Amino acid sequence: MLTLVATYRRTIHASLERIWENVRDWEHLPWLHRAFFSQITLLEETSTSWRARVVMPPVTAPREALVEVEMDQPQARYWSRTLTEQGVGGEILTKLTPVKERETHIVVEFRGLVANPQHAEQLGAMYLRLYEQLWDEDERMMMRRQGLIDAGRIGSEAKPKKNNRTSELTQQP
Repeated sequence: MLTLVATYRRTIHASLERIWENVRDWEHLPWLHRAFFSQITLLEETSTSWRARVVMPPVTAPREALVEVEMDQPQARYWSRTLTEQGVGGEILTKLTPVKERETHIVVEFRGLVANPQHAEQLGAMYLRLYEQLWDEDERMMMRRQGLIDAGRIGSEAKPKKNNRTSELTQQP
């Protein structure tokens, strides 16, 4: 049975549109979050979900997992689930609430398979540290993308093209 191990709350300086782009953009994980993802291989993608095999550092002892992201855009929420290997059984529910045109409040609930309360506390603390950094990095990228759109330097297509696009979005203005 899954146990709620932590809840993360934060206001992100990005619109719902930028956040949904980010959630759909599985390709950015090893580019932007290289401390946590070294490789990703898409296995399946639909308009409301994607499933991929991820490889996590270190290179000398890589860990793998099969992850799935399921989006419920009408209800402004999405789930990330670990289906196999490292972190199997974990589920993360993210709820999105627009605050202003370019601000969105998030509530992220972390659930895991835990054997005892001490393990739940350790797992929750790990998730909170991880997601603070992931959202810091994503927020900077989404703000940069919005700035480039506002300046007319890039279009507002639903999913950014890859190649140098991700690196351009992670540069400072």
